[in-house]
Amino acid sequence: MERAERPVIRDRERDRLFDAALLELGRRGRDQLTSADVLTAAGISQEDFEAEFEDLDSCLFAAFDRLTEGLARAARAGRGVDAEWTQRARVGLGTLLEQLATHPEMARMLTEAFPAIGPLAQMRYTEFLETFTPLLRGARALSPVEGEPPGELEMLAIGAAEAIICEEIQAGRTTQLPAMAPTILVALLAPFLGNERALALTEGDLRPGVSGPVASSVNLPS
Repeated sequence: MERAERPVIRDRERDRLFDAALLELGRRGRDQLTSADVLTAAGISQEDFEAEFEDLDSCLFAAFDRLTEGLARAARAGRGVDAEWTQRARVGLGTLLEQLATHPEMARMLTEAFPAIGPLAQMRYTEFLETFTPLLRGARALSPVEGEPPGELEMLAIGAAEAIICEEIQAGRTTQLPAMAPTILVALLAPFLGNERALALTEGDLRPGVSGPVASSVNLPS
């Protein structure tokens, strides 16, 4: 009797493999990383690995996709808040920053080690950033400019926020990212409203000691 086919690597093992792959990538960099490093850290056999993944890069890309899908869900947390758009944006941003702050190694891998793999990885990272554009469409309704604002404003806003986040990560201040939420929110709004109106709209957020609600988190590797 033939045995029923099943995935060679079960879900729990795959999670462990993905976590190990991304953490080892962040620690070693792609040039110094081998499949043996990942498999040893994950406790997965070479045979099982080869039955599911073509090579180490295919595993890294799959692991990156799983991670970024979770982060995108975290950023969408504000959608469930019954409030105006700026408050929903504040909740989603706060949730995302909390996730990054809780996992500094993963944050550095996300923004530095993975994109450095090569052009395809850089493209995948850019695609991840682009998933946030729908969340900024509410900012268009706040724009004082008559007519439809230029279509590239969402990515301009995301780029401004990313620059602040990456600077904090590179400086070793990842754990302090949640405190930067008001500043990052201004960066997101400024392309639509201008700096002065963006500052005025988020003035309450910028007062010392003011913090917003954070929605439930998404599990990321430590």
